[in-house]
Amino acid sequence: MIQEIFNWCDRWCEKCNQTGLCPLYKHSVQVTSESPEEFLKTLSKIFETAKKMVKEIVERKDIDPETFQRSDFEDEYDWKRHLIRKDDGMVLAKKYRKQVMRWFNSLNDDYGMEVRMQDPILSDYLEVILWYQYLFEIKMARALISQKDAEEEQSEPSDSLGNAKLLLVSVERNIGAWGYVYQKFKEDEDEILDILISLQKIGKIVEQVFPEARAFIRPGLD
Repeated sequence: MIQEIFNWCDRWCEKCNQTGLCPLYKHSVQVTSESPEEFLKTLSKIFETAKKMVKEIVERKDIDPETFQRSDFEDEYDWKRHLIRKDDGMVLAKKYRKQVMRWFNSLNDDYGMEVRMQDPILSDYLEVILWYQYLFEIKMARALISQKDAEEEQSEPSDSLGNAKLLLVSVERNIGAWGYVYQKFKEDEDEILDILISLQKIGKIVEQVFPEARAFIRPGLD
């Protein structure tokens, strides 16, 4: 058993291949899963393809996804009191959640169901998107608060880095999922492109605020 493994995971036990090492899972309702290793491996490959696709599209449309300035709100507000509402990362995470909600609400139920039935892979990736929809806000808040606590207490920033690493992994998985969705819903190209850019911005800001996150090793997960 790895005692800390569930601190920095996405709590999606059904798709996890490390449940045998998780004490939290041991005491929870166990759900079987078909080949989670292959599922995540495939999603990783689609992520790489989606990155190239987004680059080509933004170049064609003359969009600059790098245009995003950090505010200097730290000098204007008490950090911890206004953290959740004012942080740029939180603003982006909230924007992404609303974009996902709008897109799913815009789907024609009959059409969406028909496409899903014809393509079970699409159903899997839509499930990925829905699962992570709220996670970005939750984990962004925890990472930021943990970072401040570690600074005040002069302690190791392991909790903030662990959650930041989860955010980076989640961004990649969702870019991969949306990359596949994009191929199936060409009529929603502009909306899905905006969503993909939001995810890229979330990843960029996480790496700016937590520069050591990418190298952090989550016990049992990385």
